[in-house]
Amino acid sequence: MRGRIPAPTRFGRCFCPLRGRIPAHICLETAQLFISFSQSAPMRRVVFVDESGTKSFCNCVVVAGLAAEVTGSYMYWGLDIVDGIRRRLGIVGELKWRRVKRRGGKDLVEALLRDFEVRYFAAHYVSQRDFEGRLWRFLADMDADIFVLDAGLADASKFPRAVNKPSHKVPGLQLADLVVGYISEGRARKGCQ
Repeated sequence: MRGRIPAPTRFGRCFCPLRGRIPAHICLETAQLFISFSQSAPMRRVVFVDESGTKSFCNCVVVAGLAAEVTGSYMYWGLDIVDGIRRRLGIVGELKWRRVKRRGGKDLVEALLRDFEVRYFAAHYVSQRDFEGRLWRFLADMDADIFVLDAGLADASKFPRAVNKPSHKVPGLQLADLVVGYISEGRARKGCQ
């Protein structure tokens, strides 16, 4: 079924997150156009980066990057994975580690760790400047065409090939949140270096 969109019913309507309800024939045409662009688009390596922990003096902050090969827009990559996790655990809205953990989804996050390249670092937060220096070194060690940073992490204009996006709009960042939460919980028992 991938790449094909079922024909709309006569009175069917689709929902666009930005425009609300739109007529089905417009939705079908737009979706077919998006599919044709995404199938002809080159493959890019995108790293979704999120943090766990409060960035205040002397707190342990864990930052993780989840790397994926993406065709088309990185804004929609991982939507099928996020929807599958939501359906399996009965979660509505944005995926967060605490919600997934409470519903017994630890095995789903472990599957993400097996299926994707994930790197992380943990550090005591001393200052924003020190944190951004560590983040710079972390990003420089990862091979990527673009880095998608969670909106609260750091100013993306200070890093090459980086953009800030809110996690509630980017499924890849929600997956990165799950991974960093899982890693952070394991690191909490070992301490922060």
